[in-house]
Amino acid sequence: MRPATGTPSRALPALLAAAVVSIVLGTAAWGIRHALSPSVRRWRAGCGPSRRAGILQVRTFGSGEPVVLLLHGMAAAGNSFGAAFDRLGDSARVVVPDLLGFGGSMLPPGPVSGEDHLDALDEMLAELGLADEPLVVVGHSMGGPLAIRFAARRSSQVRTVVTLCAALYRNAVEADARIALMGPFEAALSGDGRLTEATCAWMCRHRMTAGWAAVAMRPDLPVAVALSAVRHTWDSYRGALAGLPYAPNWACALDRLAAAGVPVVLVEGGADPVPVPGRAAALAGSTASVRHLTRNHATHMLPLTEGEWCATLITEYLDGTPPEGLTASTAGAR
Repeated sequence: MRPATGTPSRALPALLAAAVVSIVLGTAAWGIRHALSPSVRRWRAGCGPSRRAGILQVRTFGSGEPVVLLLHGMAAAGNSFGAAFDRLGDSARVVVPDLLGFGGSMLPPGPVSGEDHLDALDEMLAELGLADEPLVVVGHSMGGPLAIRFAARRSSQVRTVVTLCAALYRNAVEADARIALMGPFEAALSGDGRLTEATCAWMCRHRMTAGWAAVAMRPDLPVAVALSAVRHTWDSYRGALAGLPYAPNWACALDRLAAAGVPVVLVEGGADPVPVPGRAAALAGSTASVRHLTRNHATHMLPLTEGEWCATLITEYLDGTPPEGLTASTAGAR
């Protein structure tokens, strides 16, 4: 019988070679997906200096009125609104915050509510000297219900509200079901279980490693945007979920905006699983001041993949008047 003493030493090079091949193939596959991603190809970092305003980190550019407030989505930061939105600065003052507890506005551990988000935006505008200026409020995903609620708080000075792929849910069960459709990573983080909390706690302890893990798992995103996805704490993440997309407060706020005659434009991506099917259309059908548009083939990453189109649409509403003849078809939608 042949002795087995030399087997491990002969097998080791083969195992190392297999590992190297796996890494090379995995890296190549990531590189191909990254290079071909519409988000990566179309996104570039936006202009404007960043500063602290109240408790929020905020980027500003442009001049004149109105003030255009761009509110990002869950597990993201203001850099979601890239260079495609720079054109808004030609005719407005643009304010792009990292929302409370996210990105450059990270907080120490502690509870965060939906009202805290609203108060932080109030404080930010006051610090910037823009508290009394006319507003156009734009929100993506989680920023959608936040935009509606913040606009209702300041309805007398709001010209228009534009939501992009807004997470408008009636209850937590509905929210969980829709968020789960984004993918396994999002589904895992949408729950309240111990595994979810432990994952978030690990991310907090190993922020840099978690950031590059997010880059590895999301080759479809620009690297800077993927890195921003882990810049939050468990408290700020869960507080934002519970206080914004999981809370039905947006419905009453939408009623207040309708009573004030403020136009609200609900924009969805035709390939986006996050919004509840038919909800935006139903809201538009029942409220004269609400308009629903669908960007055909667009996903939930609308500001990244369709930034130029979104910026053009927002520009049309800067004076608060619905563009004459603008319909789902003439807006390049359905």
